[in-house]
Amino acid sequence: MPASGNGRSSRTSERASLALVFHHAVQDEQDNTQVAIARLHALTETGDHSYYRDIAHCMAGIPLPEPSTTVWLDGPGEVRTRWHQLVQDRRTHLTAE
Repeated sequence: MPASGNGRSSRTSERASLALVFHHAVQDEQDNTQVAIARLHALTETGDHSYYRDIAHCMAGIPLPEPSTTVWLDGPGEVRTRWHQLVQDRRTHLTAE
């Protein structure tokens, strides 16, 4: 479903794609995670919200295909650890139920 060019619609698609990456990463569905990340890359290729790509890769625990242009306040390593830990914590919570 391509974005209509409307900024709000595009942002909604980007956020939905990021949420889908989180869902698939929590479920440890690696192929689906890769597909969702590819969609997110396509949606953010103009540079708008490109940090979503970083977050998606961090959540999935996979390296970025190219160096990031995002400057993180706590540094990329800390950010990667936090996002990936969020996925791990959710996965643990779901298996404990």
